[in-house]
Amino acid sequence: MKKKIAILVSMALLLGTMQTNIAFAEGETKAVIGVVENSNVNVVGETVNGVNEVASTLEAVKSMELSMENAVKLAKESSREMWKIDDGLKEIKESRKDASKAKETAETIMSMDLDKLSTSGIDITDDYISKLMAKNGYYITYADTKTKEIEKNRELLNIGIEIETKSLYYQVLVSEKTIAINEGNLNKAKEQLRVINLKFSNGSATKAEVLNGEMAVQKSQTELDSSKDDLKISKLNLLNKLDLPFDTELTLIDKELNYLPTGSLDLNKALEKAKLERPEILSAQNNLELQKIETHVYTAYYTSNLRQHKSAVEKLKDAELNVPQVYKNIELDVRKSYLNLVKSERALVNMDKTVELAKEAARINKLLYDNGMVASLDVLEADTNFAQAEIGRYQSLVSYNINKMMFDNCNLIGISE
Repeated sequence: MKKKIAILVSMALLLGTMQTNIAFAEGETKAVIGVVENSNVNVVGETVNGVNEVASTLEAVKSMELSMENAVKLAKESSREMWKIDDGLKEIKESRKDASKAKETAETIMSMDLDKLSTSGIDITDDYISKLMAKNGYYITYADTKTKEIEKNRELLNIGIEIETKSLYYQVLVSEKTIAINEGNLNKAKEQLRVINLKFSNGSATKAEVLNGEMAVQKSQTELDSSKDDLKISKLNLLNKLDLPFDTELTLIDKELNYLPTGSLDLNKALEKAKLERPEILSAQNNLELQKIETHVYTAYYTSNLRQHKSAVEKLKDAELNVPQVYKNIELDVRKSYLNLVKSERALVNMDKTVELAKEAARINKLLYDNGMVASLDVLEADTNFAQAEIGRYQSLVSYNINKMMFDNCNLIGISE
């Protein structure tokens, strides 16, 4: 019986380790083969001849095109936590068989006449609490409830992997867009410096303007170099998530990020769905069901003045109070998710207006400069502000998409997770 309890406790510990946004990948060979077999992922390299196919494939995968859908698929296939869930389900099914046998044994022992019991050699006082727990179906209930929780965690983990992978994919897109914008800004700064040097040569510009132009070019170059480094880092993070070699050259296919207005969000509907489907609710209710059985056994066996009796009663009270508290925590989490989405959408709309204003300011300053009405520094600053506004707008678009994914799935996953 102690062995059975140990198995059940180990399963509880395993369940506790299943965090949704921690899905590290291993099994490089499996992941790469999955990439090659998937027709939507194009591998650029030498043809695999069939001799030592896995090694040749690993060597060939140096450059690949990757869609967001296939990125999510690779991340799920290489998830170590997903493997743990599968193993956990197998173990809990075995432990349920043991729990069923233990229940039958306990019922048989406790139904025996005292005369037969005394001659059977069975010591009913040995670990009597465990026998009572088994007779009352505690271990069977434990296995059944944990099976439901593990299956719910599988669903939760799938959502968590998808959101995390898409977020990493978005970060690569942001870095690529930032590089393109910074390259454009650098070209504008160089052109402006060329014009300033021409004016300086004919005496219509000062040395200070030339220095300002050179500083603007240097600043733009620095920002471009920094954004290139950011792209390398974001690609490494994505490759690590997908369990691909770090020297793989990724080309992302899904370049466009769309803004679909949320319209009228139904917060009440989201709250109702979350309170029905969130895994925290399932865990709290299962814990309460188990604690009722445990408290029944302990209060039946121990007298009310003993510590074990009092402790069991307190545990039941805690389990009962925990259920409404979990409901409250979930409501708080869903409301935060809702406000984050509203906030990010408002920021995106404001950034659209900011980009329009910055673009128009850059155009007007260029016209004024051509007519000798403003200094070259005004043009350089306007161009820089326009570039920063474009980058900020794209970052806001990514933030909005991530927050929308979080709210759309708030019935399963919380902000903290």
